[in-house]
Amino acid sequence: MRKIPQLFLCMLFCCTLLIGCSKTQQDQSNSNVSESLSVFEQGLIEEDKGDLKQFNTATQYELQLSLEQPYSELKGQEKVTYWNNEDVALNEIYLRMFPNNSGDCMVVSKILVDGQETAINVEFDNTAVRVDLPAALEPGESVLLELTYTIQIPTDYGGNYGLFSYIDGILALDEVYAVIPVYDDEGWNVEIPPANGDMIYTDASFFIVTIHAPAELLIASSGTVIDEKESDGMQTQTVVAGPVRDFYLAASANYQAVSEQVGETLVTSYYPEGYEEGGEFVLQSGVKALNTYNELFGTYPYTELDLVGTPMQAGGMEYSSIVAVGVQYYDPDTIVSGTSAFTFLEMATAHEVAHEWFFNMVMDDQIDEPWIDEGMAQYLTQLYYEYNYGSSAARSFKESLYSRWERVNNRAIPIGLPVRDYTETEYGAIIYGRAPLFIQSLRDKMGDEVFFEFLKNLFTEYKWGILNTEEFRAIAEESCGCDLQEEFDSWVY
Repeated sequence: MRKIPQLFLCMLFCCTLLIGCSKTQQDQSNSNVSESLSVFEQGLIEEDKGDLKQFNTATQYELQLSLEQPYSELKGQEKVTYWNNEDVALNEIYLRMFPNNSGDCMVVSKILVDGQETAINVEFDNTAVRVDLPAALEPGESVLLELTYTIQIPTDYGGNYGLFSYIDGILALDEVYAVIPVYDDEGWNVEIPPANGDMIYTDASFFIVTIHAPAELLIASSGTVIDEKESDGMQTQTVVAGPVRDFYLAASANYQAVSEQVGETLVTSYYPEGYEEGGEFVLQSGVKALNTYNELFGTYPYTELDLVGTPMQAGGMEYSSIVAVGVQYYDPDTIVSGTSAFTFLEMATAHEVAHEWFFNMVMDDQIDEPWIDEGMAQYLTQLYYEYNYGSSAARSFKESLYSRWERVNNRAIPIGLPVRDYTETEYGAIIYGRAPLFIQSLRDKMGDEVFFEFLKNLFTEYKWGILNTEEFRAIAEESCGCDLQEEFDSWVY
């Protein structure tokens, strides 16, 4: 497991809303931590506020995002305080530029390192920028990076399922900033993003985001709004989010919203005008999913969960404290593959909400080991049907997993391969079909009592950390007191 940084004592923020501690502040007393982190408590339920003390040296982002009509361009300014939590000195830092999966959309015009301008080194087909540090960043030290950039917003379905776009009056702003990937035993996890899989592989981080946009837009985003103002037809929102893996926002002048309270969490469904029935259906599906996973694993940590309908070429997409669902399924009169679109709408909502546990709270390398979070999210979706509709509904969903696997003639292709080793057809069949069936096989071997204890142990042990295949296996074997070599050989390796 990649441990949560706890080794270095420093205030998380120099002041409440300005990110950027200097190296000389590393001797700050730990007694200051709770006060400096208090702004993030507004977005966390009571039992998770105590987790903040684990993040003294987590990466900290301050974003300024500006939008104007006709929504063809976003202007961004970014400050990142990065702490070296590794045991080696770092001579450079990489930042991913995921908007460029849709073409050359994002252009960084200036980078400062601790206030000094530096060269802009673009690599990996313009999807990453390398920042060379003037001096090696030793373990325990921090550096402040500042970026100025613009992003052209596509008006058609670009790369990665069209998740980043302005289509039909809806802004879907997927990863519209430069994000630091995980550094591990492989070094910086930076590469040309694969065409099929998800891309985010990050440590838990903190965001303070200021959004300037026309007042006509109803905005849904990760995190919690702590301040908002309106003047001369423009609105300014200040949003805090953390600990999270990423930051996402969607907005539209045509959005409406409906909400329901679940414990300490307000669940809100955002949908285009005219799709009221779909918006309400997503809300109720999200509420049921939240209740189910809260009971099975541990309580969702945030005071808000947003469910937003956006144009996309996928069924849905997960982000931290917000999920996007394909708006093409919001019309109950639409028939997809001979079935009501609401069947797909509920399935996608349950799956994406499941990712709040396995992707957001428990992260894995989605490029090298995609079976973990996608397999778990798919299996949790099966549990959603089992807990809310009974065993017959769960069997129907399980049959859909076999149907996916049948797309490759039920070949025993290992589920543990990196994204790049699968064809597009294989990726869908194996990662979304065979991987959750492997988890079902563990349940069959362990029995329900041991299996569900294993799931809770897995979540508890790796909450806010990073999980890999061998650690998954170790927890499974520890939970059942059995050797799972044969199962992992047959399914994973």
